[in-house]
Amino acid sequence: MVKSMTSVCHVRCCRAFSSAASHDCIGLRNVLVLIFRSPLSSAARGLNLVAYISQRGLHGEVSFTQHANRQVLIASELQTTLQYPEQAWSWGVYQLPVDYTIVDPVERCQIARLGEQLWSFDDDLGYLMLPGNESTTWLNDIALTGDKGLWGKSLVLFDPSVNVRICATIVTRDGSEDHLAEARFFSPITGSIYFRWLAAKESNHSDTLIHSNLFHTRDQSRKMGNPAYTEHMWKIYVTDIFESEAQNAEENCNKLQLVFDPQNRGPGKAIGDIDGRVGSLRITTNARQNQYPQLFHDHQLVLLPSDLYGPSRKLYVVVFDPAHPDTFLACAKIRHQKPRTARVLVDGGGMRGDMRFTQRSRFEPTWIQANFAASSNESAANLNYAKDVSSFRINQLPLEAYAGPEERFCLTGGGVFNPTSVSEKDKPPPGYGTQDQYPVGDLSGKLLHRNKKESHPFYLPGSSAELAGLYWDTFLPLQGPNAIIFRSFSVQRYNRTLPTNITEAPWACGTVALYEFNRPYQVPILTAQVLYRYPIVGRILFRQVKDEHWTETAVIFEYLIHADGSSVNKTAEHRWAIADQPPGKDFYDWQNRCVSAGGVYNPFKAAPLMGKPWDEVCSGSSVELCRVGDLSNRLGPLAIAGHKREAAEVSRKMFIDLNIPLSGPASIIGRSVVIFDDNGPKARGERLACSIIGGYHRRKVVARDWYSNGDPLTMKGKLEMVQQSEYDLTNAEVDFKGLDLNSGYHVHVAPVEGDLEFPCEDSTVYGHWNPRNVNPKQSPPPATGSTDEYELGDLSGKFGTLDGVTMYEQTYNDSRLPLFGYESIIGRSIVVHKKEKNRRWACSTLERGYSPNEAREIRAIASFHHPAGYAYGYIRFTQLIGNDNSQSDTIIEVKLRYPGKHDRNVTHNHNWNIWVNPVGVDATVQQVETRCVAAGYVWNPYYTQLADPLNQELYKQECGPDNPLRCYVGDVSARLGPISIGSRRQVFTDSNFPLEGTVSALGRSIVIFGPEFSGFRFACANIEPDHDIVKYINLKKPPRFVVAQFLEDVRHVMGLPEWMLAIDSRSTKTLHNDACIQMIVHFKGPSAHRIEQDFSRLLAVGRLDSPSIYIPGYDNSKRKRTLSYRTCGVRDPNEKSVKKLFGSSGSMRNLAEGLVVMLALPIVRLFSRVMI
Repeated sequence: MVKSMTSVCHVRCCRAFSSAASHDCIGLRNVLVLIFRSPLSSAARGLNLVAYISQRGLHGEVSFTQHANRQVLIASELQTTLQYPEQAWSWGVYQLPVDYTIVDPVERCQIARLGEQLWSFDDDLGYLMLPGNESTTWLNDIALTGDKGLWGKSLVLFDPSVNVRICATIVTRDGSEDHLAEARFFSPITGSIYFRWLAAKESNHSDTLIHSNLFHTRDQSRKMGNPAYTEHMWKIYVTDIFESEAQNAEENCNKLQLVFDPQNRGPGKAIGDIDGRVGSLRITTNARQNQYPQLFHDHQLVLLPSDLYGPSRKLYVVVFDPAHPDTFLACAKIRHQKPRTARVLVDGGGMRGDMRFTQRSRFEPTWIQANFAASSNESAANLNYAKDVSSFRINQLPLEAYAGPEERFCLTGGGVFNPTSVSEKDKPPPGYGTQDQYPVGDLSGKLLHRNKKESHPFYLPGSSAELAGLYWDTFLPLQGPNAIIFRSFSVQRYNRTLPTNITEAPWACGTVALYEFNRPYQVPILTAQVLYRYPIVGRILFRQVKDEHWTETAVIFEYLIHADGSSVNKTAEHRWAIADQPPGKDFYDWQNRCVSAGGVYNPFKAAPLMGKPWDEVCSGSSVELCRVGDLSNRLGPLAIAGHKREAAEVSRKMFIDLNIPLSGPASIIGRSVVIFDDNGPKARGERLACSIIGGYHRRKVVARDWYSNGDPLTMKGKLEMVQQSEYDLTNAEVDFKGLDLNSGYHVHVAPVEGDLEFPCEDSTVYGHWNPRNVNPKQSPPPATGSTDEYELGDLSGKFGTLDGVTMYEQTYNDSRLPLFGYESIIGRSIVVHKKEKNRRWACSTLERGYSPNEAREIRAIASFHHPAGYAYGYIRFTQLIGNDNSQSDTIIEVKLRYPGKHDRNVTHNHNWNIWVNPVGVDATVQQVETRCVAAGYVWNPYYTQLADPLNQELYKQECGPDNPLRCYVGDVSARLGPISIGSRRQVFTDSNFPLEGTVSALGRSIVIFGPEFSGFRFACANIEPDHDIVKYINLKKPPRFVVAQFLEDVRHVMGLPEWMLAIDSRSTKTLHNDACIQMIVHFKGPSAHRIEQDFSRLLAVGRLDSPSIYIPGYDNSKRKRTLSYRTCGVRDPNEKSVKKLFGSSGSMRNLAEGLVVMLALPIVRLFSRVMI
């Protein structure tokens, strides 16, 4: 029975809310509303369902709530657009929910995807007419849940006059009531079975729906007589409670032995005997021709949710072979799907804020929470922000990591994300169309002045382009091939430079990152990297949620450029694929190149249906039928640039793929990516280039080993920073204790030199790290500006000072505090200042944090210590090597001066290279023509520009810090810039300086050229391992003992430069009433073990006949061979002799007094490295 009701009450279709109480909903008509008074108040406590619609000129919602007498109240709150003012819709309910990962509105609402029609409202309620039904209510005898209930189904509206269909899933308003689990199959069938369950808190509604869409990946025609689909028994199995590696069941289904039967009902009656209750499962034999989705309703699966959360027993769907009913055909683990949350933070140009995106499942729209303001958050500044902001959008690409100034940086995200190719000239003005009429990434177009039922705290209500508060969007997926995750987000502002021609300009931007649901933490992302070095250079990143190999993978092409000199023209239509094996040395062969990589990776043994070629079977619309490695058929071909200036436009791309696992049994890591060239030389073959898929890990930096700057040290605590990749924010955690009238803390240029008495001074760690040359005098007061308005290292400026506290704990995110690339802060230092006169108080080196079970640190040094050489000092190198042989950037510290204690000469602009061979006595030859001649030539292990090696003009154009792989590996100065001699220490970060592996700089030499870019070889030294051995010593303290003088004396006797023997200035303390002194000594360099042994011998006997390090061609005849210092015994030397206990013990006493009390610590570094 239907009751149609009308009313003459007219109200406006908008709500007032706190900061926008005067907003009068400009441009909206008065609409007809029927008011229920008492019945609605009781219905509000029941199940509340809603369908959100924004298609074909119709925007709004249709809600369904339980009414009296088992009837359902249907309420519409709809608006039409100016383009479609009059509409008439046939409307009804269909079996299956809408898949919001599909952004093509026509494809999304195809009947084949939505199943059969369950209800039609046309006969009982009539067509949905607009104008007329904008705000109307009806009563209808329809169930909210059950076999033909509304929940989980789709509302479909059809306009027969133009043959247009629009659709929306009927979902709960309260997201906590609606849950989803997925069993995804990979082989020999593919597709998913979804379990959806409803658990309404206050209405006693509970329900479980199951819908499936499965496909065979292998031809079934010979076995089954060419059917359209096959039918199968299927059950839910449970792992044994003692099975610790439950995930292995997906690799071998035979490990599953138990049907899920928590109530012990017995065979055929268990909850897991699902086919006995709902029927058999259909699996499509040819997905390119037809699909046969199914919907099941099962009341007995109410226990499913609680079992999915269990820590040990796991549930699996098992599908049986129809020809052999006792044989498992396939199995898949049932995984609970949590709501997906993404967030983007922007902080630049004097404004900051964030936008949060939440999609409860792929069958529901995305909710957006916008929160932006001026950085200072002052009223006047917020009003200016509201006047200046012009638009918000999601862009096609992630931001380039090292793009420089803000405006240039924000432009690297490319154009607005537009997978449906909406024409710019065809889209309506912002807020005047429906969401299908705009590009997916055009947030302002879709959301401006929309969703007025929700709260929108605007600064200028009704007269600004700002977005604020809560919105929903039916065309903004966080899942699937058109997901917005890992893409960039940008805020634009009005450029009013020319009042007659107001344009838009980038204002601030960020990257959309995944976050844990209802928590402020980023989701851990597993990243893999492919580096091409010959005959092209380039980089590919694969990014996927860690340990979730069934989720989407982002494929980011940073650039691809021809590099062997044979081509300077761009090329296109290159096929590409993941191959079975890592490449061998044939990656640079002129014939049969990259054959060692093997065939296309196919772990699930997919086979082409009907014997057709793969390019007819596999495509972007039939991903489930493709081999895992067949990327060009489903993602499209590649283009390769001829010059770096066109690389971003030609080759920079991003894809989202549903079947590239980075973990699990079918992981692609350790395999290779092959790029093909169908027009190349026949001898070479069709393969142009190949490279291994390697690990690429997060960076962590820690400052916890504090040095005082002359004052007593009370400072304790740590500063930790973590960055998952250069595309992510840096997350910082500050925990300082023992503060004393402090104020600022900053990242400074150079690391701490621990052997200095005042290690934090400007003369050693220098000023703030400021690679972008921000003028600090123009920075706003602390914590009132955006981060780009401060020096990169000015942490207290960006996030607040230490004023007035003795303990300080804070966490924050910073998009301008990189741990990757040439602006990295790793290897620099943190300095904490006093408030009085900004005096430096404590400091610590920012060192890598890692766990020994995941990585180790390699250290190397080029030591320029030959007294007859032309430079004096060292160049130190450190690199982190993962247990999977992945390599981090190399941190390089340069400290060089001219030989001689009193030589204060300073020269600049010295180029420096790695050359292929080590050097010897030729390092000190006076004639520059033959100096360092043994080094050979610049190291070029990847044959860069091999086809045209003499074309230096082309090489100089292409090689640079913005294209480091295009440089010879040995051409360090081209990537990092020149160095100075006699000036300050310099710290660099190089992404192309390997210290381990088949291609390593160890054993080669560093050659430094003359000043001001001159071409003669000036100085050279070998690159050797740099060890660090730590030892405690107890020394008899003579009168007027000075640590620095002791060090100088020891170095002179041992023939050592100062950087090979050092004392930790913090560890020195007196013992035995000032009769002894204890110190921690560091022995460093390639000969650290011999230095430590000679040092022990020298202190024990007081003499060393030969120097500890051998210098070719040099003999220091003036070197002293004796040392007067002696070690302390185990007893206090001030004590008087005691009575002999065991007869004549003179020899024993002499031995005790001469005992060297030293402890060699079995560690490489004194500080600890901890990974959290």
